Parts: sequence; structure tokens; C-alpha cells
Amino acid sequence: MNQQAPHSQIPDMPSLLGWGGLIPFGLAALGTHSGVDALVLYGFIGGTTYGAIVLSFLGAVHWGLAMQDDRSPYWYVWSITPALMGFASLLIFDANLRLLALMPLFALTWSVDRQAGSRGLIPAWYMRLRTILTIGAVTSLAAMLLA
Repeated sequence: MNQQAPHSQIPDMPSLLGWGGLIPFGLAALGTHSGVDALVLYGFIGGTTYGAIVLSFLGAVHWGLAMQDDRSPYWYVWSITPALMGFASLLIFDANLRLLALMPLFALTWSVDRQAGSRGLIPAWYMRLRTILTIGAVTSLAAMLLA
């Protein structure tokens, strides 16, 4: 169980890497609005593929925590679910439908993390960082959808 104070500071490295992780989303969104056919295509393909990869990472966090704390086996099941759903979204060839599939997946993974946070299963700082980064990712995906 996590015994950290609810308002502990977000460590520098996760913060830096997390914010840096939004850069590909932002570049993809810019590409989709560039008006240059190749950049538009790369923006959609790159942004949605990156989104699926990030979902995989978000699930994997729970695999690591389940191993560390000997949690319920259901956490292992959850830990692979975002990767499988992200992969399934990549099988949608229509860019707009792919984006419409990814955005709620980010909300779902955030919701599960929020539940884990309320139970003290993840650090409070992680949930605060996740909230900010999820807003950034979903905003970028929504911007791509508007292109």
C-alpha cells in the first residue's frame, strides 16, 4: 500500500519524461493540420500508432505493480487490456474512426488508474501527472479528429 502524502510532489524525471511524451502527440496534431498531404498522413498514422503504444505502457504500469505487491491476478489481466484495445484500434483503417476509438480508451485507462489511486495502489503524484498527460493526449487526438 502507498503511504505517501496525497499532495507529494511529482518527481522530476517522471514529470520531464511525461511532458516529453506529449511531444509526439502535438507533432502529429500539427501534421494533420499542415495541409501537406504527406504530413497529414504521417500525422494520422503516427499519432494513432503512438497512442496505441502509450496505452500499452499505461497498462504495463499495473503489471509491474502487481508483481511488486502480489496483488490480485485481475490486475495482470487489466495490465494487458489497454495494449490489446490499442492494437485493435490500429486495425481500423478509417482515421477518424481510429481516433474515435482511441480517445475513450485513454479515458478508460485513466478511470482504472483513478480507482487504483483511490485505493492507495499507486502514488498520488502519479495520478496527478496521469490526469494532466491524459488531457494532453486526448486533446491532441481530438485536434487530429478536427483536421
